[in-house]
Parts: sequence; structure tokens; C-alpha cells
Amino acid sequence: MHKCLQIAELFDIVCKRVLATGHQSSLAALCRTCRLFHEPALNVLYSSLESLRPLLFCIPVIVTIGNKITTFKELRLSDWQRMQYYAKRVHSLRVNDQEEVVIDKTILHALATSPFAPPMFTHLKRLWWSDNSADALPLLCSLVNARLEWLILHDLDPTLLPHVVPHITSSSNSLHVACFPAKYSMRHIHPDVFQSWRNLRNLVCGLVNDATLYNLATSSKLTHLTIQVDEKNNYGALMKLAGQPVFTALQGLDIAAAHTFHCISILQIAELPSLRSLRIHSTETGLTDAELHQCFCLISRHCPNLRDLRMKELQLSPPEFPVGYITTFYILKTLFSLRHLEALHLDTTCTFSLNDKELAQLAGTWLKLRALELGTENGWRQPSRITLQGFAELLRCCPVLSVVGLAMNAWAPDIDHRRPGGGIRRNGLEVLRVADSKVTDPLSVAAFLSDVAPNAEITGYDIGYDMDGTFNTRMLYRERWEEVSMLHPSTCQPEEARSSRFGIGRVLQRLRVLVEYH
Repeated sequence: MHKCLQIAELFDIVCKRVLATGHQSSLAALCRTCRLFHEPALNVLYSSLESLRPLLFCIPVIVTIGNKITTFKELRLSDWQRMQYYAKRVHSLRVNDQEEVVIDKTILHALATSPFAPPMFTHLKRLWWSDNSADALPLLCSLVNARLEWLILHDLDPTLLPHVVPHITSSSNSLHVACFPAKYSMRHIHPDVFQSWRNLRNLVCGLVNDATLYNLATSSKLTHLTIQVDEKNNYGALMKLAGQPVFTALQGLDIAAAHTFHCISILQIAELPSLRSLRIHSTETGLTDAELHQCFCLISRHCPNLRDLRMKELQLSPPEFPVGYITTFYILKTLFSLRHLEALHLDTTCTFSLNDKELAQLAGTWLKLRALELGTENGWRQPSRITLQGFAELLRCCPVLSVVGLAMNAWAPDIDHRRPGGGIRRNGLEVLRVADSKVTDPLSVAAFLSDVAPNAEITGYDIGYDMDGTFNTRMLYRERWEEVSMLHPSTCQPEEARSSRFGIGRVLQRLRVLVEYH
């Protein structure tokens, strides 16, 4: 044997590389190759399990009958020791109820009660659980202990959580990530529970009370927080921290509420200089344009180092729309102080009113922009003044853009068939979402887009809202964008055509002949 393979660290890397390729059978073969390989290969093979089945099938008396995993004999000490021999190597475990076979409740009970010492999964650090059966609940409670670092329960039935939460302890301060169902209210949990999780870095949960927010705000380790708030949150406890540093390590904040205004209130309390990502989501009522302007002013002042800003409101077109619900360049300009912005996603109750010149000013301010999406899901619900030339200028000013979503008035009457994009080309643009854009002459538009963004996937045109209020108009533009999407790959210039004098013009001429023929 080569001496390099006798170095434990190197052989561990080899085993992980074999596992990463998906060849678990090859890793199992390594376990049987020689005694030197046996233990290191087993450690890697069992370090992360996607279900309990690999452990259960180590026991000869456990069999599959129909769609159920069961046992025809009572587990003995030797069976338990054999399972524990492998279970002690498991660091990460996923358990769900989507499997074709069901584990018998007698086996689940044996795993939960640990009839023989030592208990199962002594080195488990990460647990993903989405099995909502009542029979599996005792096993989940037994696995939730002080050794865990990751506890992911966001797919668990919220009605089961009251039985689980009392078992969550962090006496050793090991818990780093905790994810609970968004529909599960954490308000009945005593705030001291959160205070005991002193090393918690990522928390995902539902509604919280002000006392819990107070404990989270004073945490020096919390980097990502996803919560829900409502009208019962008056932030009185947080007001006591006015003038003091709060959420000092927070980098990502994802906050949801029925009304967007409830989400914004938390930003009024203190500055968050460490915040890099802010996501605001409302399910019922959005903001007017005046309220949106105040919101942007608040974000610019309290989150100066923001990289990613996302706002999504589900309310569409109030009775007075669009009066009082128009996002103009003046409103967006309040975000110009966010010089490090890399992603801007706005899908609000308000529509947008921008022209080519204003879009170019936005692009000239955020040169590092990688994603710009304005009304791609809700739609603009009124005609856009942005043209294809304005879109091309956006790509010219933002060289690293990979995702663009906005509504355009897509027509190209004066297209140069030799160079439709006027020399602007961004191979890095991957996605173009056109929302409720108007489009005429799909062939010319496809030629233009293939020249400026040859690798972009054109999508988003199946939006269900119509800017003109007529079903026929909406379907007409949708069919035209489908045609653009199909023509776009065909009109992309090959390398030899770019060196030709006429290049894309010849491709266009051939396509026009084909279209007329059909």
C-alpha cells in the first residue's frame, strides 16, 4: 500500500470525494478492502444519512413486509450494539414521511427509549425532521438534546411542536441553527428559553413577542433572523434599548406581517450597520407610494451597508389604483445611498413609472448590481416607458447583471440587422423576466435580445395580470413573448457570423423566410 494512503487526513479526503460523486457502493467497498480503510470509510459513509433505513437494515431481524419495516423478533442486546456501532458515526440525519415504506411503531419506540446503554446517535449534531406521524414523535423528542447544533423543523406539523419544544435544551450552548414552522407562534414560549441559546446564529420561526425580541436583540452571535410580527408587537421592550447597540452581528433579516407597516416598525428603533440582507413580506395590505418613500428613507438611514433588498406585497390594485400607488424615480432615488447594493427585488402594491433615462441613472449608481427585479410577479399593470434601448443601456452600465426583471415597451422599429444591440453584449445575463411587457414584431425583438443577451432565458411573460384589463390583450402579448422566447436561441449569433459583415442580418433573413413559409 502506498504510504500516502496511510495518512488519515488524506484518506479522509479521498473518501469524501468518492461520496460526493454519488458512488456509495464504492465507499462501502473501501470499507471491506482492508482493516486500515475500514473505520475511516465507515465514518464518512454514515456521517450523513437521508433516512433511518441504512441503520435499521444492519439488523437481520428487521425486514420489509409490504410497505412496512418491522421486526419478527424482539431486539436483543447484540442487535442494539450492532446498530449503535454504526449510529455513533452519524453526525447529520434527515427523517421525513415521504418514503414509500413506513417504520413500525415498535421499532420507533425502541429507538426512542434506548432499552440498552449507550443511547443511539451519541454524536448527532444536525437534525432535519419532517415526519408528522404521532408514532415518530417520541423519537424526535429523544433526539432533541444539548448536543445538537442544527435543528430544522420548518416542515413539521405546528400542532406537534408543543410536545417537542420542552425537550429543546442548550445547556452546553451548542445550538447554532433553529428553524421552526412559520405558522407556529412562539409567543407562549418563555423568553428565557431564547436567552439560554447564547450561541444561536440563525433563527427561523413564526410570531414572537416583544420580550423575545429583546433577548434576540441583545445577542452578540445572532447573524440571521426570520420572524413574523403583527399589531400586538408594539416593540415596547426594544424601546428600552434606544441608543444602545442592538443586533450587533445581524447580517440577514427576513420579516413578515399582514401589513408591511408592521415590518418597518422594527427598523425605526436602532441602526443596523451590520445588516447585509433585508426581506420584507406582507400578506394582506401594502404601502402607498408616500409610505414606500418613508420606508426607503428609513432603510437608507439605518441599513447603510445593505447588499440585498427584497420587498413583496400580495395586495394588488386597490380601488383607487394607480392614484397614490406609483413608484417613481424620485422614490427609488432615496436608495442611492446604498452604494453596496447588489440585488433589488420589489414586488409591491405600487406600480412603477420609469423611462430609459431614469433607468440608466439607477444603473449608474449601483454598478455592482447582480439582480434587478421590479414588479416581475405583480406586474406593472400599466404601460411601461422603458424601451429595448433603455434595457441595453442598463446592461452597459451594470456589467455583472445576471438577473433582470421589469416591464418594457418592447419594439424595435429602427433595428440595425448587422448589430441590433449597437455593440452592447452581456453574456453573463442568465434570466430576463419580462412581466407584463408589451411587444411587437417578435422576430426583431428576438434578434435584439439575442445580440445583447445571448445566454439569457426569457421568462415571466405568463403573469396573470393585464395592464389593459382585457383578457384578449393579455393573451396576445403572452403569445408574442412565447414566440420571442422560441426565436431567441435561433437568432443568437454564431462565432463565424459575428465576423461576417452582415452576420445576424443573414440569420434574420432566413428566419423571415421560414416564418413566411409557415
